[in-house]
Amino acid sequence: MTLDFSDEAATVELSTSVLQEQVAWLVEHRYLALDGMVDGLARLWINPAVAFLPRTTDPRRAAARHRFPYIVTDAQGMSAQQRVHVVQYDEDVWQRVYQLNAEQFNEPPALRHDCPLHHGASPFPGSRDPQD
Repeated sequence: MTLDFSDEAATVELSTSVLQEQVAWLVEHRYLALDGMVDGLARLWINPAVAFLPRTTDPRRAAARHRFPYIVTDAQGMSAQQRVHVVQYDEDVWQRVYQLNAEQFNEPPALRHDCPLHHGASPFPGSRDPQD
C-alpha cells in the first residue's frame, strides 16, 4: 500500500510528525515493512498476520519477502499474562498458517452491507464517526 503522510495526517487529525512516529513504531515491531519513502509518500507492506487482501494475497510470499514474524493474540485475550505472541519468521509456520486458513485466503466469507450487526459500524471504535 502507499501512504501519503500529509493527506492521511489531515484525515485522522494528527500532525505529520506524530503519524510518522506511529508508522515507525509499527515498522519497528514488524506489523509493517517500509519499502521506501519519497517526499512524504511511503510504500508499505502489511504483515499478513495482521491483515491481508483475500483472493489477491498469498501470505507466504509477503512473509518471505519481508521476513515477517507471525503475530497472534493469546486465546485468553486481555486476561492473558502475555497477550500477544510473536513467532519469528519461519517458512514452515507460514505454510501451516496458509493450510489452516486456505479457505479464508481463497474464498473469504462476505459480510452483507445490510447486516444489522455490521451496518453503520464505525471503523474507529471509541472515536469520532466519520459519517457525523
